[in-house]
Amino acid sequence: MRELECYKIIEPVSSNAIGHWIRDYPLYEKIVGYSNLGHVFLFSPSQSDYAVFYPFKAAAKSYGTFNSTSEFEQEILQEEGFKHFVLNEDHVREISKLIGILNEDEVYIPRPYPFLGGNEEVESYEKGNVWTMLTLVSQLLADSA
Repeated sequence: MRELECYKIIEPVSSNAIGHWIRDYPLYEKIVGYSNLGHVFLFSPSQSDYAVFYPFKAAAKSYGTFNSTSEFEQEILQEEGFKHFVLNEDHVREISKLIGILNEDEVYIPRPYPFLGGNEEVESYEKGNVWTMLTLVSQLLADSA
């Protein structure tokens, strides 16, 4: 049986997709992937720096400089602690069993969102478009700020 993938590496796209937050992270011009739970992997071409953006927390964390996205993937995304604490692979596995595997551009989204009182229980998730989720969360958090 194939190991469950908890993230997807994509052809780089503009980081404008994370909404108004891009103003806080102007050097991270590209999105190179996202997790099944909606974390976004950002890349700064000028610094070769990779960061993970946490939409529900409206925050990002740099994970350092890497020579390639593949190196970032091997050193960070496939690291056991990151898989457990950030990608939350056990949680993703339970959600996947309940509502099925994701299609192109889909992520698992808790309803309601955690910052609106959601508890992120397995039963609270549904599938949704990652880009739509990022837009909605950006707008909702901007309105509540």
